[in-house]
Parts: sequence; structure tokens; C-alpha cells
Amino acid sequence: MEVITLRHPGLTTALSILVILGFAAVLIFRIWKMRKGIDEKEQARLKGTATMWIAETLPGYKRKRATYIILNVIGFAGLIMSLLSCSYLMGRPSYNKEITTGVQRRDIYLCLDVSYSLYQLNYDFVDRLEEVVKGLEGDRVGISIFNTTTVQYMPMTDDMEFTADKLEKLKKYFILQKQYVELYEDMDSYDLMNMSEEEMKQYDNLKNQLNAYEAGTILNNYYKGSSLIGEGLASCLYNFPSLGDSERTRVIIMVTDNAQSNLMPPTVELPEACELCKKNDVTVFGIFPPESSMRFLQAGQTPEKLRSDMQKNIEKTGGAFYIAADDFDTSDIIKKIQAHEAMQVDQISMTRTLDDPRKAIILCVLGFSLFAAIKGVGA
Repeated sequence: MEVITLRHPGLTTALSILVILGFAAVLIFRIWKMRKGIDEKEQARLKGTATMWIAETLPGYKRKRATYIILNVIGFAGLIMSLLSCSYLMGRPSYNKEITTGVQRRDIYLCLDVSYSLYQLNYDFVDRLEEVVKGLEGDRVGISIFNTTTVQYMPMTDDMEFTADKLEKLKKYFILQKQYVELYEDMDSYDLMNMSEEEMKQYDNLKNQLNAYEAGTILNNYYKGSSLIGEGLASCLYNFPSLGDSERTRVIIMVTDNAQSNLMPPTVELPEACELCKKNDVTVFGIFPPESSMRFLQAGQTPEKLRSDMQKNIEKTGGAFYIAADDFDTSDIIKKIQAHEAMQVDQISMTRTLDDPRKAIILCVLGFSLFAAIKGVGA
């Protein structure tokens, strides 16, 4: 139960005394004024020459006079209540409340494999995540995209409106990828050479838009290959600011099919990248596409093998592995991240003094309204 105290009790006491003394003075003055009138002996002498005394003996007059006196008493009682409430408010009624706040120290990086085979999964994931991130108050989010090389698409920030805007722009990239796959994936150089001027113009426009996103992610792909999974994860890991700061909890949500198409040995493979994450206390959550959407697998690669390899390495970091089926729920990942046993939230308790003027204001308004209403009827 809240215990109300006054921050300035002396001020309330002084003002209340002034109000009481003021009304006492008014009451004494009115009593003195009434007694100063005609005494009973003089009234008896005048009864034979004046008729006012007859009206005073009438029942109707007596009732109205009693009503007048009662209304005046009630009206002035309301005025006293209003002024005393004001005095109480001047003392600032307040109560102490202990507030416990959690200081979020969680950094979340989205690590997206942006090879063309994943455009649909990436689009669906980002589309579902766009609303989820608005509820990540206190957390920080960053976005890293990779193919042959990694680009820090968005540095770590706690501005969720900015994050949602960047995710919206990223969705446009995946839409462009879809358009390219549907229109030009099966075309060879001969088909391109036989395009009309208008068709070539549309093709160049689409490629220019894609190049704006891909300028950094396919660097040296002609001899390194594409979808370098381990390098993508390791690069994302080292995008975390102050990685050695143990006071922050770090999480990577990685979207990939684990179908690496390297032309030369990568600098870091997925098992090594996951070991680095574990060493630096970074938990990885993996999202894998449904088997029906997986295409262009190299010799020796099967959906089962790729899934098993990714799951085994992801779970080494303490994270969880998901397959993005039709009932895949992005918000479920966020809930599990927030409830994960590795997540630490510092609790800070503080006692704050809060004003509570509600009751006093109600009494003040009620008392003044009562006084005004009674005076309004002529009492």
C-alpha cells in the first residue's frame, strides 16, 4: 500500500492555519454584526408600529431562512475544503516507489547469405522480422550480408525505426533477385545478344540496380567462388563492436543453405567460424531453407548433408537450428533468443519519489464547485 507523505509539510501547515484563521475571523465578524442589530426590547416596542416581525413568524419564512442558513453553511464548507485541499497540494503529496529496470545488453546481428538461390527465404525472413524488431526495445541490431565477401549493410544500432527502414530496402534487393532469376536465369550469351533495344534497356536497368547492392558481396568471385559460409559468419562475428567486452550478450541469426560453392580453399570454414563464435561467447541461431527450394547443389552436396552439417556446428555455439517450413515463425526465434539461458540482463533497482495530487485535486474541484453552485442559486 502506498504511504502518502508531504514533501513540504511546513508550507501545508502554515497555509491551513491561515485558511482556518481567515474563516474564523469571517465567522466572528458575522456573529458580531448580527448581535449589533435591534435587541429584543426594541423589537417589542416596534411591534405595534411595524409589520416585519409578522413575516418572521410565518412558517414559510422560517423554512426559507433555515434553508438559506444550511446552504450557506454547506457552501462555505465546500470553500474551506477547496482551500485546504489547495494548501495540501502546495505541500506536494507524494509516495516512494521502488522501480526495478532491466538494462538490455544484447547485440543481435543478422547474417544473410545473399546468393540468388536464397532470395525467397531471405525475403520471407526479412519481411517477418521487420515487425519483430520494433519490439526489441533496449537491444541493438546490425545486418551483415555476404556471398563471396561480406558487407556490413547496417552497423549496430538501437534505432529500430532505422532498422525497419533498412530491412524494407533489403526486401527490394531480394525482389530484384527474384526478377532476375525469373527473367534471365536460363538465358545464355546468345539470347542476350538477340535482345531488342527495349529488352536490353530493361536488362541493363535491372543489373544496375542489383550491382548497387552487390558491389561488395561478389568481389573476386570469379576465382574465389560464391556462398563462402564460414567466411561470411566469421566476418559478421568481427563486425561486433568491442568484441572483448564481456558485459554484452551477442547473438547472430544466420540465414543460409550452407551450399558453399568455393573455387579455392576458403580462409575460414563453417566449423572454424562456429568455434570462433563459441570462443567469443557469441551464440548463433541458424535458419535453413526447406528442401523443396534448394537448387544448384554441387556434386556431393545433398539437402540432408548440408542441413546436418550446419545444425551440428550451429548448436556448438549454444544456439538453435531452424528449418524455414511453411509454419516457420520468426517471432519464435526472437522469443527463444530473449529467453535463452545465456542471455544476461542487469537488474537495477532504485527508489523514486512520485507525486500523487489526484485526491487533493478532486477535493479541491469538488469543494469549489459546491460553493459556486450554492452561490449560483442565490444562497
